[in-house]
Amino acid sequence: MSSDSRLVAQFRQPSGILGRLAGWIMATRGSNRERNFWGAELLEVEPGQRVLELGFGPGVAIERLAGAAAPGEVVGVDHSATMLAQASRRNRAAAARGQVRLLLGSADALPPGLGKFDRIISANVVMFWRDPAAVFAELHALLAPGGQLATTYQPRHSGATPADAEAMASRIAAWMGEAGFAEIRRERLELKPLPAICVLGGRSSEGAPSGG
Repeated sequence: MSSDSRLVAQFRQPSGILGRLAGWIMATRGSNRERNFWGAELLEVEPGQRVLELGFGPGVAIERLAGAAAPGEVVGVDHSATMLAQASRRNRAAAARGQVRLLLGSADALPPGLGKFDRIISANVVMFWRDPAAVFAELHALLAPGGQLATTYQPRHSGATPADAEAMASRIAAWMGEAGFAEIRRERLELKPLPAICVLGGRSSEGAPSGG
């Protein structure tokens, strides 16, 4: 495997020196930052809310979410110890104030005792989940009544096209519908080299019917 191929593979689960380099790229590449911040803005996080990010990477979105949710709490889950270290350094002050809590784990096996969340977000990690339908069902259960979830996807694989973004968005919407999310919608952000699609949905308030 070439050094370039080894670096690309690091974006799935960064580790070691190449993993730290992948984290630096994720934290500094303009399209990555714009995609992640856009998804956070679409969620309209409010002060005092609890927010969960799956696959927080180097922690740049955690930093933005913590600012929006203060004095609420932002919890992050990522399966890379390398990213946990980078994100912990970036969010050290917020963690010391009790506003940020970063955990090692995966979407397919979430840490126990997370509690309920007002907002849940992820960006470019859904394609790595072993069983997306089961993950979305669990995330629906973690949402407080009236809560919102945003899942963003931007194709990065070789030969990808805008149609790949739309196809994945359709699959995400279907999984969310099966899980019981309400008022599912899509938003599109034109980026280079390819657009990002964010699929949003919520958990109905108590007593209201849910559906896709």
